[in-house]
Amino acid sequence: MRLQRLLLVIFFVVLGGILYLPFATQFGYYNDDWYSMYAARVAGPDIFHEVYAIDRPGRAYVMEPLYILFQGIPLYYNLLAVALRVGGALVLLWLLKLLWPRQQTQNSVVALLFLAYPGFLNMPNAIDFQSHLIGILLAFLSLALMLKAFGAAGIKKWLFYAASLLTGLAYLSQMEYYIGFEFVRVCIIALIVLRATKGILLPRILRVVQLWMPYALVPGLYLLWRIFLFDNQRKTTDLATQLGQLLSEPALTLYNWFFGFVQSFLNVLLLAWAVPLSDIGFSLPISDVLKAILIGLFAAGLGIAGLWYFFKKGKVVEDAPSDWQREAFWLGLAWLIVGLIAVVMANRAITFPEYSRYGMVSAAGAILLLVVLLFQIPQQRFQVGFLSFLLFSAGMTHYANGAIHAVYWSDLRSFWWQVSWRIPQLEQGATIVGYYPRGGIKESSSVWGPANQIYYPTRIDPEKVQAGVHAALLNHDTVLRAFNGERQVYRKEIIVETYRNYRRLLLAIQPATQSCVQVIDGSAPEYSANAPDTALLLGSYSKIDDILVDEPAQTPPDFLFGSEPAHDWCYYYQKASLARQRGEWDEIIDLYEQSRAGGFSARDPIEWMPFLQAFAHTGNSEYLEELSPSIMNVPYVSQQVCHSLKNLSSLASDVTEIIDETYCLQP
Repeated sequence: MRLQRLLLVIFFVVLGGILYLPFATQFGYYNDDWYSMYAARVAGPDIFHEVYAIDRPGRAYVMEPLYILFQGIPLYYNLLAVALRVGGALVLLWLLKLLWPRQQTQNSVVALLFLAYPGFLNMPNAIDFQSHLIGILLAFLSLALMLKAFGAAGIKKWLFYAASLLTGLAYLSQMEYYIGFEFVRVCIIALIVLRATKGILLPRILRVVQLWMPYALVPGLYLLWRIFLFDNQRKTTDLATQLGQLLSEPALTLYNWFFGFVQSFLNVLLLAWAVPLSDIGFSLPISDVLKAILIGLFAAGLGIAGLWYFFKKGKVVEDAPSDWQREAFWLGLAWLIVGLIAVVMANRAITFPEYSRYGMVSAAGAILLLVVLLFQIPQQRFQVGFLSFLLFSAGMTHYANGAIHAVYWSDLRSFWWQVSWRIPQLEQGATIVGYYPRGGIKESSSVWGPANQIYYPTRIDPEKVQAGVHAALLNHDTVLRAFNGERQVYRKEIIVETYRNYRRLLLAIQPATQSCVQVIDGSAPEYSANAPDTALLLGSYSKIDDILVDEPAQTPPDFLFGSEPAHDWCYYYQKASLARQRGEWDEIIDLYEQSRAGGFSARDPIEWMPFLQAFAHTGNSEYLEELSPSIMNVPYVSQQVCHSLKNLSSLASDVTEIIDETYCLQP
């Protein structure tokens, strides 16, 4: 029996690895990771208490020890996230076995589908979502320990009760909207009472209240602290702010709550298995789509084979007792509903992928409902087909989700390695305007975060956490502020203080995946044909004076950005651009010779510009003629080349003639 349990645990671990580990080594920092990890690096891990003091102070007690252990290395957080996801599924399995000890197959299917649940798309963002996953595991554990307390006597009863209270308060310390699990607690108690008693409803209700009262300490103590003792400084997690909308606009708020609830209900119960699959599963290159399909098939095959082995030896599923079907249906429905209450009342609706995390409170209840439906299917082959589709959808979705996050991180790593080749050091106070080729930039921290990890990885001010260089988004607002010549604009990114300066902008864009990072010199801007329109408007305001060309080069930390990539065309282009800023024309010629010997050439014609200027300055007319065909194929670039080369001073007459005849002829 112990061996079977061990094998079942191994089965869950293996399936979790298949679902979540294919890209674990290729994930990095995302979104809020930038400010929290930078603050921890420069100010020490105890800074997490300041980071989370504004809304969820309990998270610091998770993030601080993890940073001490992992030192900000993304891989370790991702491995732990998978372990927590598997652990949560196994604790859920234990909880279900305490409720229905004879329904081993049904319980295992529910836990298996919870492990695979594709409606939660934040696994690659493992650093920030440690608290979410730990909170889920602790919530299941608190409910299971409550059931153990009900069945125990003497000192064991009190130990289980105390453990249930502590784990209950612990999971609520991570996420305030997890309070929906306390409604689930009431539902489980009601199920136990209804199962054990018959007769008049009122005494049974009173019995539910009686059994629940000792556990009312969990939400009671938490709400007492949250409402009356804690000063919440974040509006999106402040109870008074959220409920204030109900008082100010009751009809509109109730309308939004109702439709938000309906949307969230359908998304968690049904659409989580289809919408993410449709949205991201087929958005990859065909080779990755085929791999995702294979992973989905493998996950489905392994899941079915595992259930066959552990439970019926030849029959994957079995007929479900009617009392289990009735109980599981009503508990699952109630769990799904009450898990959404706190989310909806916080004026949130579960959508994919941005707000998928809010569905985790209700996910187990929704899956319980699906499994009841599964066991209602009359023929086994259809049961197996339905379960196989769910596992296939999960496997394909998680692979695709991982691939998208891995590509984004690969792009970002490449971007900042190129920046480090181009920019040895940045003057403190510079403001970078970045543009990534895929994925976009939603928050400025996605630019100043990596920049400061490279250029200012130590604390600047002993009294506060201040960024050394800052960032602005490449958007309409930045263009207007640059036009107006605005000076410093202060913004505190949770804990990190930034001072973006629209008079000290430095534009660094990668117009397309085939392009290199192009640092724009506002005094002589050069634009790729793929450059975004806002870059064309902002380019003349980009100042390269903040690039300290004579300072020692700063290397991106390998714990985050990995080892230095192989030197391809972009390396030579960045070094040539730096040499041009230094006025080292012979160095550019050497770089061109090295790139040509390596078989490298520009895929974005504008990137020939520093080399063309070096050829013109050094009188190398042969190279000028050699490169002209690839440039003249793109009129937008060729006109810029003509204008740039003709403005160079002290050129030889034969060079000027070649420029006129080769680059400046109008088609």
